[in-house]
Amino acid sequence: MYRILDLFCGAGGFSYGLEQNNNFKTLIGLDFEPAAIETFNYNFSEATGICGDITNSDVKQNIINLAKIRKVNMIIGGPPCQGFSLKGKNLGLADERNFLFKEYLDIVKEIKPDIFIIENVKNLYNSANGFFRDEITKTIKNMGYVVNCKILNAKDYGVPQNRERVFFIAHKEYFIDFPKPYDNIVSVRDAISDLSYLDSSQGYIYDEYRFEPQSDYQKLMRGVQLQYHVASNHSPIAIEKLKMIAPECGKECLPMHLHGKQKFSTTWGRLVWDEVSPTIDTRFDTPSNGRNSHPYLHRAITPREAARIQSFDDNFHFKGTKTQICKQIGNAVPPLLAKAIADSIIEQIYQESFAGENYQIYNANSYSIIENFIKQGIKVNHIITDPPYNISKDNNFSTMKNSKRIGVDFGQWDKNFDLYGWIKSYVQILDRNGSIIIFCSYRFISYICDSLESAGCDVKDILVWQKSNPMPRNINRRYVQDMEFAIWAVMNGSKWVFNKPKNISYLRSLYSAPIVSGKEKTGHPTQKSLKIMQEIIKNHTNSGDLILDPFMGSGSTGVASVGLGRKFIGVELSKNYYNIAKDRLNENLKLNL
Repeated sequence: MYRILDLFCGAGGFSYGLEQNNNFKTLIGLDFEPAAIETFNYNFSEATGICGDITNSDVKQNIINLAKIRKVNMIIGGPPCQGFSLKGKNLGLADERNFLFKEYLDIVKEIKPDIFIIENVKNLYNSANGFFRDEITKTIKNMGYVVNCKILNAKDYGVPQNRERVFFIAHKEYFIDFPKPYDNIVSVRDAISDLSYLDSSQGYIYDEYRFEPQSDYQKLMRGVQLQYHVASNHSPIAIEKLKMIAPECGKECLPMHLHGKQKFSTTWGRLVWDEVSPTIDTRFDTPSNGRNSHPYLHRAITPREAARIQSFDDNFHFKGTKTQICKQIGNAVPPLLAKAIADSIIEQIYQESFAGENYQIYNANSYSIIENFIKQGIKVNHIITDPPYNISKDNNFSTMKNSKRIGVDFGQWDKNFDLYGWIKSYVQILDRNGSIIIFCSYRFISYICDSLESAGCDVKDILVWQKSNPMPRNINRRYVQDMEFAIWAVMNGSKWVFNKPKNISYLRSLYSAPIVSGKEKTGHPTQKSLKIMQEIIKNHTNSGDLILDPFMGSGSTGVASVGLGRKFIGVELSKNYYNIAKDRLNENLKLNL
């Protein structure tokens, strides 16, 4: 269980999202705004919300003492910082305008949590050519943490809003990767169409729902009753201007003399129903502030509509004046974005693993676990792997209508895969005489060769698997695709392994075997034949060597390795294929070689 201290907590959006995963519980919140703490305490009845200035030594010590008593092991927060600009580069974190950032890190040093997360404005990431991002990362590493940093957009995680923020995740032991974007996008219509009935100045602090939910998102957001669905009391002039603006349009509909002094084109803009909202800020209740007026009603969005767009469900109640509530909503971390981070953390830290005789396998993300391998000082003799190819497409081949095969659409796991980004990190754990063999599509051979050479490898050859029963694709218009390829590379300057049998003059880089079928077939669409893997392992590794497959699939490399007296480490993200590999390795196959 992660027990959380939420610094600069505001209303508590970050905590509210994390707590949607049962492995997280917020125990303490600190903020300078009394109304924000009132909101926090109302919604987190088991937590202690403290209103105080983090720079006050008494307040700070009280927080530290309480956190230690309550065994806090996680800290979150978004310290406000004004010094992250070209002007502040010379002083860096020593710039007095960044004092709140330093206060946050000072508390981390005192409490020593297992994990902490910092959220901040997007500009911090690239400001001064990444100077501040790099300085923060260096500072965190010097504190003994493994850190990752990335810009996340809330719209990628089920939030109906284009909101980019930078996050730092630091853990004592693990490199924590960020959650992958979701496939679905939630629109403004999905978020608030059931609330489209108020005119200016209408609404109640508490009210009943008037319409049934009109989307899955609205079903997710619904609570017992509506709170603060209250429209701003606009001036007659503002209402007349809004009436001139067509649905989903902006001030381009207004005559020039009514444009006002605002220079931005988005002022007086209406939200667009079937798109995500722009970033919700603290003045969303003012039409002249930006694109935050209702798509067709003549008013700005209400606090409850803004909260929905921020992904606060209707059970979350806000306290304070309307101005204070708008500030709480606009400054919050969207809860559904926080939930995505929480789910990703748990998935990675509580990853399943299994150790057998001469093998260790992990149900984990290869891009995350490599940092842990590096930190643990793991070294392997060889990497032999068959990563996703990024060649999936729908089957539309007329020649295959009566075939049991389903074309080359292998599923989502084979789409949008980073083909090269993993190579440099994994080469770091290769023994100095190590080798790496990567199966790949012919389309990407040159790119993978370039990546290997950039990582300090010497590409030796291209291995060819010739299939005796190839997939017949569109045979009247193209050649049968009966070959797959693998790139063989070794460390620069290494004494690599190459076991040519003594009874033959030379070895060709051609391996022949059928596509997997019968009892050996596991259901993995790109499963390699055990015969192929055994021959490659015999030729390129020695007995007792440690072989790593970071994209293990259903475990053919592992089964062949262990059967030939090698040691094996495998990593597989899919729970299904991990379990298949685990079962195959558990059978302790004795290969008659």
